[in-house]
This record gives sequence, structure tokens and C-alpha cells, in this order.
Amino acid sequence: MAIAALVLGGAAVAVPSGPTAPAAATGTVVSPGPLAEGDVIYQVLVDRFSDGDATNNNSGHGEYNPSDLGFYHGGDWKGLTNKLSYIANLGVTALWISPVSAQQPLSRDGNEASYHGYFTRDFATPNEHFGSSAELQTLIDTAHGLGLKMILDVVPNHTADYLAGTSTTYSPSTYAPASPLNTSSYFHHNGDCLFNGTETQTQIENCDLGGLDDLDQSNSTVSNYLISTYQDWVNMGFDGVRVDAARSIPQSWLATLESSLGVPSFGEIFVGDVNYVAPYQNYEWGVLDFPYFFAARSAFAADTDMNALGDLFAQDYKYAHPNRLETFLDNHDRARFLTWANDDYQRLRSALTFLLTSRGVPVIYYGTEQAMDGNGNASEVPIANKDNRQDMTSFSQTGSIYTHIKRLTTLKAAYPALQVGTQREMWKDTQVYGFSRRVDSTGAEAVTVSSNSWDSQTRTIPLRSESSITVGTVLTNLMNTSDTVTVASGGVTGKQITVTLGEHESKVYAPGTPVSTYTPPARNLTVVRVHYNVGYGNNIAIRGDTYPFSWTAGRGARYVGSNTWQFELERIPSGQTFQFKALINDATWSTGSNYVGTGGSTIDIYPSF
Repeated sequence: MAIAALVLGGAAVAVPSGPTAPAAATGTVVSPGPLAEGDVIYQVLVDRFSDGDATNNNSGHGEYNPSDLGFYHGGDWKGLTNKLSYIANLGVTALWISPVSAQQPLSRDGNEASYHGYFTRDFATPNEHFGSSAELQTLIDTAHGLGLKMILDVVPNHTADYLAGTSTTYSPSTYAPASPLNTSSYFHHNGDCLFNGTETQTQIENCDLGGLDDLDQSNSTVSNYLISTYQDWVNMGFDGVRVDAARSIPQSWLATLESSLGVPSFGEIFVGDVNYVAPYQNYEWGVLDFPYFFAARSAFAADTDMNALGDLFAQDYKYAHPNRLETFLDNHDRARFLTWANDDYQRLRSALTFLLTSRGVPVIYYGTEQAMDGNGNASEVPIANKDNRQDMTSFSQTGSIYTHIKRLTTLKAAYPALQVGTQREMWKDTQVYGFSRRVDSTGAEAVTVSSNSWDSQTRTIPLRSESSITVGTVLTNLMNTSDTVTVASGGVTGKQITVTLGEHESKVYAPGTPVSTYTPPARNLTVVRVHYNVGYGNNIAIRGDTYPFSWTAGRGARYVGSNTWQFELERIPSGQTFQFKALINDATWSTGSNYVGTGGSTIDIYPSF
């Protein structure tokens, strides 16, 4: 058993690193450096990305079933290594992978496998479904060679669910975590977390999350083992860590963990209240920004009041480092953005522009660049619906969303203001939000303006008083370089711009010659227009045989005037035919045969009911 020296409270303590701890880094490739402001993270569920070795798919415990999203599907480190160029070409700078440790194959009730990595059995041993330590080392070294930083998902809060309820006895005795954690006194025994609004922070830190056995980090054996084991993993070459269930771990221990690992960490604080989330950044480098997620998803996917974005950013002073917050639009515990956005690609593009230009370290969930749809399931009860964890089936680098993200990562790399600039609000109302990001030491600046309206919106927006941009300066929209505005005199600061935004559009303006010219790809737009007077208080929905339509639930159309209801989509390929029907209130079907539409065209129908 290897022994490592750990400094706790100023004293060096010898701690065991585990019976099969991974070897230290053996690769010769130099890391791009630790996680930093300006990075763009790509989050991968290893099991759902790419299968590079079919021999590790099935261990015979009933955990492998590629037709069920609750079980292992075969993705592994070798498969991910084979696809690293695809990820690097997207322009992201860091790769966050699933937890690497060995898992209990199935949940206690047998209804779910440990493909996600949160049913830990042995912290020091690699997950056999993902591969060997050598294959993980190859993944890390290959990623570093492509300029990608590596982020390890650590799970120090709990193991799998071995102890039933508040029991202190393993039954049978062999159904227990691996040594040295197979001692029940190393755990709390307070039953499941309720999260009903009445629990104290102490109770949250000492209850079982989803029934998973809650480790007692105040126990020196537990603390030393977790820290030393994760030190061994990090020493393979990881450049940062994400801490699962950080809300359920004492804050002081989070600080000890980060200090001991020697790389930046960011914790999962699954709460939408800035007042609750912000203090955690006093103990970790960063924090997953759930308040940002809830505000941004609502504004961009559901067209809610954009003033809420101003309310969010007005609280940035509560954070130690707003530019280190990990921002996101969806993840493995939240429904896919497109399911909330009614499969509207334009909403997604606008939200991604906002995500990659606003403050923080943006996280792109795997498959977003391929417009993965979560099977249209927007449910989030209790925390995930598994449809947001589909298999990656396309690695195209020419699609409109992949191209859009690649342009944004190019801009982020080229414009320091989009990496480390201070964000300041320029405009807010119910449909338009605008901000600048400025490096005050150099004057480098970029301006983002977003609309969540279906209709064109024009605003005359004052530049910030801090801005060095002068009257007469031409600003170029970096997301469509044929679009420019000229700074005019006037407004409260003496200089202003007039910006026109199209349907669900975000623009990014900067002075000077653009880093490169860019024309956004043409939209493959299919439009279904239903002409019918449904009467006051009623609406039209569309059902059909081709996604995003289905015959079981309708997609709501929007009223555009003159007794006309419209639904726009980009998912159906140009020239492909599909069948559909209109319904009143998604209940009363139109009469007659199905209508036939063609992707990439506008279809007008005049149904009877």
C-alpha cells in the first residue's frame, strides 16, 4: 500500500492511498495548465459518447443494456480518446469527464446502473467499464497534446447505497464498499435527505443524498483516504476537478480538498439562490452557477422577462470571482435546452452566444453541438429524466450548431474581454438585454446584446461611461461581420449605438478589424402555418410523424395574427416529407386526411374541425 504525506493543520500526516491506487502520471505531454478564466469546458458522460472497446461493455451483473437509458451503453476512455480531435476542433479548451472510480454495478433496487459514476464502490480503482489506468493515461496525454485541459469529476460525499435507511449493518456483509471504507462508522446514519425547505445546513451535510451512503468527512480516516486517493488520480495529469454534491459537504473540507489536490475545483451547489451559492466560492476556485442556469434558460428558452438577467448579474458583487463561475444551459441532471425551447434552434444559438460571451467559464454539455433533443422530454422529476443522457450518434463538424459554437470559441480565444473582462450592464427591458465586458487595464471591450422576441427589436443603447470607445467608432457584429453599427453622440454618457436584433438573436460587437470574417449559415427553415379562427382563449397544436412532432403530444404553434398560427423548425432535412395534423388545444383533431409537408418549405393549411 502506497503512503503519501498530507499536510493537515500544519502537520505532515502519513495516509494510505488505497490498495490499487492509480499510478502517477507517466505521460510526457505537457499540460496546457490549470483550469483558468477564459476556458470553455465540454462535459462528457463517458458511457454515452463513444465505444472504443466492446470487451468492457458487459460484466454480467445485469448492468449493460444499450436499449435502456438507465443502464450501461458501452462508452469508454478508448472511444473518447478516438474522438478527441472532434472535441478539440469545436474550440473548447477543457474536457470534464465522468467519475473514474469503480462502481457498484446496479442501484440497490436494481432499476438503474452506475453508468454515470455516482455509485462508488472503490475510489482507488478505475471503472472497468471505462477501461484501465493505462487507457485513462492515454486519454489524458492525448487531450493535453491537443491543447485540452482535463477535469476530473470527484465524488467525495457518498458511496453507493449499501446501508438500508438508518441501518449501521451491512446485509449481507459482502454488500459493502471496498476497503478501507467498509466500516459503517465512517458514515452518517440519518436517513434520506428530504430537501423540503425545512432542513438545516447541518442536516443537509449529514443525510443520504438519494439514498446514497453519506461519508463522514470529519472522520480522519475517511478524510485522509479520500484526499490521498484523489491526489493519486489528479497526479495522472488532471488540471481541475468538479466536486459532486458539494452542497452536502462541509465548506471547510471543500477548501482542504482543493488545497490538497493542488488544482482549481468547482462545486455543484444545486440551488438557484445567489445568497446561498455565493459563499461557496470562498472555499473553492469556482462554483457551478445554478442561479445563472435558471435565469438564462427561462429567458432564452421560454421567452420570459429579460429583466431577470439584470437581477441576476446585479448580485455578482456577492461572489469572490464572478469570472470563475461555471455557467451552463443544461447538463446531465437538467433537461436538454432544446426540450424547453420547443426545439427552436434559433433560441439555442442565441442562448449559446450569450453563454460564451457573458462572464464565467461556460460549460457545453455533450451533444448540444449536434442539437441533441432529449427525446423531447422536459421533465426534471426528481432531478433527471435520463433522456438528457442519450448516446452520441453524430460527430458532424458541419452542422449549424457546431459551426455556431466553433465561431464563438474562436472569438473567445481572440478577444481578451470575452475571457477576463469585467461585465457591466448596458440595457435591460422585457425583451432585450445588453452588457459590455471590458479589460479595464487595457481598454479591450466587447458588447453583447440579446433579444428573446419573435419580432425585430431596435434599441438605442448608451455605451458605458467606463468605455474607451469613442464617437464615430465602427463596431462589427462578430457573429455576422457584414453587420456594423457606428457610435453616435448622445445619450446619458454622450455616446450610443442603435442596434436592431432579429428573431431570437444575440449580437456581439467589437471595435477594430474582426479576427476573421463570418457569415452565419443559412437556416434550413420549415414553417407550418395553420389558418383557422379557433376563438378566444383557444390555441393550435401540431402533431405528426417526424420529430419534433409526434402523434402522442402536440407542439404548440404561436399566433401571428389574421387567424394564423405558425410553427417553425429546422430539424427536418430539406426535401424530406412528413405527415402532420392540426389540433385545437391539442385535443380536437382536424378532420380529413393527414397533411404532407416537405422539410425546408413553408406549408399553409386551412383545416376543418
